[in-house]
Amino acid sequence: MKSHACWAIAFATITSIGCDSPIDAQVSNELSEAPVTLVATDESDAPKTSIDSKTQENKPKMTDPSDANADGKGVAAKQEVMHGKYNPLDENAAFVILRKGTERAGPGGYTLTKDPGTYICRQCNAMLYLAKDKFESHCGWPSFDDEIKGAVDRVRDADGRRVEIVCSNCQGHLGHVFTGERMTQKNTRHCVNSISMKFIPEGKPIPKKIVIKKPEAGKAPANTPASKPEGDESPSPSTKE
Repeated sequence: MKSHACWAIAFATITSIGCDSPIDAQVSNELSEAPVTLVATDESDAPKTSIDSKTQENKPKMTDPSDANADGKGVAAKQEVMHGKYNPLDENAAFVILRKGTERAGPGGYTLTKDPGTYICRQCNAMLYLAKDKFESHCGWPSFDDEIKGAVDRVRDADGRRVEIVCSNCQGHLGHVFTGERMTQKNTRHCVNSISMKFIPEGKPIPKKIVIKKPEAGKAPANTPASKPEGDESPSPSTKE
């Protein structure tokens, strides 16, 4: 009986620390069709984080207190830039990146990836995180305790408790950031949707960051959200909860 009670508490705790919306707003991870698997932990070690699914457009950006950087010496990562339209997004990616949704929790996608390399924004290719800053938090989503300097903006959620993180270049939704959980020495957890990123293995070339030119007076922005491109390899959700 005691064992069953511990599992129930652990499951409730883990589902309460997801990076975004409740289960009924989640979509399947595009990178894996594995069933939802949540890792049970001792409830005394689980982070105690309050969550609300509300979001608010045009929210003021918070000052980024992080000294995160690419080389550990205060130098921001350098990346070649190109002007043009952002990468097209399929329905699942658009739901998360543009409409601030949440993919399904579980071991799929990049949750358990440990290979060295760089994580970039799926929409604009901007460098976001280095693999050396990734750790296993057992929350069901990829977790990082640092970002590449200047890569991530923080925005206060409407609930006044959570802090949303977005790509500083394209403002695409990444997830949320939590502090004070004492999971690593840096005491920070970026809880990121796998579908918001692409992983570039160490030694492979980093794609150029896509930057949208500011429109001339009276003209609309050059980029509009794209529908699923022909031949896109991303599978549709196996289940919608």
